[in-house]
Amino acid sequence: MLNIFVNAYKQTYPVVKKIGTVTEQPNTEIPANLTVPSGNCFKFLLYGCGDQIYQCVISGNSHQWSAVGPDAYLVNNKKYPFTSKYEVGHHYWQKTPVNSGRITWQSIVKGDNSLVIAKLIAQAASPDGPQNIPWLITKSTSNQGEEAFEDITYVLRINSKGGVAPPVTQCGTTYNNGTLYRSHYTTEYWFYTASK
Repeated sequence: MLNIFVNAYKQTYPVVKKIGTVTEQPNTEIPANLTVPSGNCFKFLLYGCGDQIYQCVISGNSHQWSAVGPDAYLVNNKKYPFTSKYEVGHHYWQKTPVNSGRITWQSIVKGDNSLVIAKLIAQAASPDGPQNIPWLITKSTSNQGEEAFEDITYVLRINSKGGVAPPVTQCGTTYNNGTLYRSHYTTEYWFYTASK
């Protein structure tokens, strides 16, 4: 049995009773390298809002921002406020990789104990500019529990806004070695399952 790290996050059940009410794939042009392989179909979309967390790492003359992971709300509808009242899931990284995957989406809906863990396959620069984190395709490495995330095979991160690290020149000047920086972002997560 896999020893899954569950994010230290207060589990309060939302007023929303189901994950994934947007079940029609949006008409957004996807970069070729982010194409989901044939044999998979769109299942649902969730909207994410939270922070991408980075750490200033200094080693000798090397200064860089190292990704620590996301800390984000997931909601069904972007018209909803990103608050715990409407949250249906949480997005974070596993502390230890599971089958080479760390990227996690976990349900917090009552009666749905599912989560999916994935690994990065490819990325593409945001067409809206470098102030936005890249678009991604990830592949599931582990599905746990039952319900919404139990059969997810691929996840895309699309239409991202914000979330980038500060300039590398600020690591070691504005920010000390080891400092954590939270960069606010919003995005869409597109979830896919194997075609029936």
